[in-house]
Amino acid sequence: MNLNFTLYFKAKYCAKWVLVKSLLLFFMTSLSAQEDEIVEFNSIPIEEVMLKGRELPGVRFLYTVTIPSQSDLSGYALSKSGRGNIWTSDTLNFYLDALAIKDTVQNTFELEGEIQSLLFDEKIDRDGLQAYFDNLVRNELYILEAEEEAEERIGELVVLGNKIPFKPYYKLKIQVLTDIRMIILITFLSFFVLAAIILVVVIFVIKTKKRNRDVLVRRFKDLCYEPLSNFLFEHSLEEIQQMDKYGIVEKLPKNLMHKPLFKDVMIQEIISLNKNMKGEFKQKLKLIYRKLELDKHTLQKLEAKRWDIITTGIVEINEMDVVEAEGKVMKFVNHQNFYIRSNAVATLLNISNDTDLNVLADQEYPLSRWQQMIYYRIIRYTKDKRNIGHLLESKNQSVRVFGIKLIRYLGLIDQLEKLLGMFEIASEAEKIEMIRCFNLFGFIDSLERVYAVLKSDNQTLVLESIKLIENLGEKISTTALFEFCKLTSDFEAKKAAMRAIYKLDPSIFEAYFSESEDEVENKINLHLKDPVLANV
Repeated sequence: MNLNFTLYFKAKYCAKWVLVKSLLLFFMTSLSAQEDEIVEFNSIPIEEVMLKGRELPGVRFLYTVTIPSQSDLSGYALSKSGRGNIWTSDTLNFYLDALAIKDTVQNTFELEGEIQSLLFDEKIDRDGLQAYFDNLVRNELYILEAEEEAEERIGELVVLGNKIPFKPYYKLKIQVLTDIRMIILITFLSFFVLAAIILVVVIFVIKTKKRNRDVLVRRFKDLCYEPLSNFLFEHSLEEIQQMDKYGIVEKLPKNLMHKPLFKDVMIQEIISLNKNMKGEFKQKLKLIYRKLELDKHTLQKLEAKRWDIITTGIVEINEMDVVEAEGKVMKFVNHQNFYIRSNAVATLLNISNDTDLNVLADQEYPLSRWQQMIYYRIIRYTKDKRNIGHLLESKNQSVRVFGIKLIRYLGLIDQLEKLLGMFEIASEAEKIEMIRCFNLFGFIDSLERVYAVLKSDNQTLVLESIKLIENLGEKISTTALFEFCKLTSDFEAKKAAMRAIYKLDPSIFEAYFSESEDEVENKINLHLKDPVLANV
């Protein structure tokens, strides 16, 4: 047993020794191979490479020379460094360039200079430069080839290149156009630039036309003053009536009556004078307008597409009383454009014989205050009697309200009974105007209808009703006002009701409100009794 163990132990030890010896032999062989490789690298002198005119990456050269003070080397690509009489060249990429400068200076001035080597702008000696070059070659960062092999390879590449047909790398000549996003961006930019150019051109053209038109208008105005003045003050109405168109045109500037702009200026000047003249002068101006056939030019404006031209034509018809244009103006009565519609109605009120005011009664659009003011002025100062009551039958509420206002403004007392009959079915806006009419004309019969209005939520309607009761009511009316004061919480309405009670029966007012526990009523009581605040 012990013998077997001894033999096993010896065998195991011999195996380990053989394994260790084998590993040592392997590593020694590897090291010797690496040493052989290192020994096999042959260093090439860097001067041979530099004298062949090859460029070394990161290496630059600088030539320096010291010369006497009276010499000047600026013509030899040298510059004075500022330190004594030392002249230096620029940093050069090739050693041959620095050597050429050195030879030139040496042959000319018999001066020895020095070529300094720079590695990444730091001075380096020859040994360091040689070690840097060897490291580049060893790591295959700088490939050395024989010149004959390089020239031969270049020739082979040229021959091979001639045999291959040329194919462009990009299908488009401009690489940026291969990106769809860049194409979209360029398209948008081009569009905006083009739009800006067009906008500038349009603005320039419009401003130029407007400036030229203004110049012509001023010129035409000056040309119209004298002939129109002559017609007004040097010719009688009968003389103008006997003239035909050509007789009047002869007294005007020549070759201008065919121009639409001159006609427009002539019409505006005639209208301007017509507004400031009276009697025979107005007849002369309208006669000249007709004789020159300017009414035809006015009627042509009604067929324009621009609303301002149509409005101008309607105004000219109104000012010059072109009665025959009534049918053409009628189609603009309910036009969607406010200015066309307003002037069309005003013109028909002026030139038509519509006594029932159907042009107003048939209005589909609500009337503004400005329109009501214009229409009221026309209706008031026309001689024909108008049937204002027909406006109360209109389907347009604003027209009915305007009709009620006309009854009040024109003093049409005969229409009060009709208003009273409409009171129950009238809208709140109509009731407000009706109550104002009843109050203005002292229509006592309306009191019974007005009492019911005190229950309305419309403050304006309630205040107008209280004013009517205050002016037309009797002592019995205080009962309705007392009930109203109990129910309302509106300060203005309560103050108006208490003022009406105070005016109708001061004794009842004093008896009721002097002992009131309501703080608001006490303040109003003191306010009404204060003579300083009587009208506040």
